[in-house]
Amino acid sequence: MAEFGCAKCYGEDEQAVWRRQQVGFEHETAVVDGSRFAVNLRRCRDCSQRFVWIFTEVVDWMGGDDAQYVTIMPVTADEATGLTVGTLRPRGLGALGRDRRRLNHDWPTGGPARLHWNSGRFLVADGR
Repeated sequence: MAEFGCAKCYGEDEQAVWRRQQVGFEHETAVVDGSRFAVNLRRCRDCSQRFVWIFTEVVDWMGGDDAQYVTIMPVTADEATGLTVGTLRPRGLGALGRDRRRLNHDWPTGGPARLHWNSGRFLVADGR
């Protein structure tokens, strides 16, 4: 498994990493810029590790308490380039989870938000 990031951007404490991505990450580019589905590249200001930031909102049209999911996962320089030039499609990002962990912020409809580390392949889909 490849080594990614520093203790500030990819450390064990998911709460600290979540807070850090708000102020310690620099936005590089929007790969997909939608209101319910967005994919961005961000970079740690301390170690320059690049991350993909995936936002999905699932609209159920039932009262406005729509589920929202954020996935923050490190990417290699080649993967980041592939995203920006189109050789790596956003929906293909889930396959990268097989060899690295990612931070998930899940806020399901009607439920409390949950922040946790996860690993393994995952589905990337627009929320609709």
